Amino acid sequence: MTDTLEFSYRAARSGAITTAIIAVIVIESVAVHFAVTVRYPLVAWILTLSSLAAVLWLVRDYRALGTGTIRLDDNSLRLEIGRRFDIAISLGAIARVLKPSFRDLPALGTNQGRDYLNLTKPSAPNVLIVLDAVQRVRLTAGLHRDVRRFGLRVDEPAAFLSAVEARRASRPAQSA
Repeated sequence: MTDTLEFSYRAARSGAITTAIIAVIVIESVAVHFAVTVRYPLVAWILTLSSLAAVLWLVRDYRALGTGTIRLDDNSLRLEIGRRFDIAISLGAIARVLKPSFRDLPALGTNQGRDYLNLTKPSAPNVLIVLDAVQRVRLTAGLHRDVRRFGLRVDEPAAFLSAVEARRASRPAQSA
């Protein structure tokens, strides 16, 4: 049995985008709080606390993206992406892994992306995982989506691709 390999995705973080979103939330929260508090003070505080919770989630997700890893063992690939996703994929369920070109990724605004999910959005993916069959994935807030292709940005894509292919190639020999 071989060791579990870990691959980071720190390059997928975007401090500028996270900071901009937090700034917009704070500015709008203050404006909404003062506008609503005149008539509905309880609603104003509920909205303000909800905005604070959103800011805390964004900060914790940003930090988790900086420390999280993707784990690859002999049987599965574990995609723990920040506070967004925690997906386990059996290596036998993976049809192929590749470095995507623009042709492999769905065009924006089309129906091509129904079975595609970019796990490290807003970063452009440098790895594409294609499954044999659709897998149901839990999204944020308890929503679910059926996915067959996962895009993600990994710090060392060549090492990741070769490691996954090597583990996939060694699977039939181990099960025989």
